[in-house]
Amino acid sequence: MFSWLTFTIISCLFSMGLVAWISYIKTKGSVNDSDGYFLSGRGLTGTFIAGSLLLTNLSAEQLVGLNAQAFRTNLTNMAWEVTAAFQLL
Repeated sequence: MFSWLTFTIISCLFSMGLVAWISYIKTKGSVNDSDGYFLSGRGLTGTFIAGSLLLTNLSAEQLVGLNAQAFRTNLTNMAWEVTAAFQLL
């Protein structure tokens, strides 16, 4: 009888193999250039790119740690995070 660890490892390897196989099938025969790699063939909108940048910056540290610090102190850490948007622009 399989243990949970064995089942987890097998399902993980199956999932990774499936993603690798589908990725290979989807990209087989495509032209490799910088436009396709960085801009998805210039098919991405500005909203999608901005959302990707925003969500890449979010993590458990922002969702838990900064909220606790803001509750404990005087919200100065929120000013640091808000002004970070100006540096990105």
